[in-house]
Amino acid sequence: MATERLVIGIGNQDRGDDGVGPFVVHGLVCRGVAAITCRGDITELMTLWSEYANVVVVDAMRAGGPAGQIRRVNPADGPLPVAAYSGSTHAVGLAEAIELSRYLGRLPDQLIVIGIEGRGFDVGGELSPTVRAAGERIIAELLESGHA
Repeated sequence: MATERLVIGIGNQDRGDDGVGPFVVHGLVCRGVAAITCRGDITELMTLWSEYANVVVVDAMRAGGPAGQIRRVNPADGPLPVAAYSGSTHAVGLAEAIELSRYLGRLPDQLIVIGIEGRGFDVGGELSPTVRAAGERIIAELLESGHA
């Protein structure tokens, strides 16, 4: 497994706040950071993060908090709340992908999930200003912390 870091932004830019992951990836790639967008396909996620020792995943979530709320979760501490990370626009949610990877022994050494609470996930919708601002904060934090 490589020692490099990777940021994976999960989501669909054509589904409103679900596009926050790709938004963060775009902001990082423009600054030369290793980052990639994934629509949330479980096999693609597992393939991507199996190549890196240190992975940060950014995804929209629905945990019932205010739009733009940021939640950081370390899957080493236990499973992600399935309800918060399922049902946006992914057939199988991030929580299920992590648990399958855990079961198969394919999780990266370090994995941090950054969830940003979204509200609008309609087809053709735009990223809301509140969620965009949260994405911009995440870009800045990742650049400053060296996690990107």
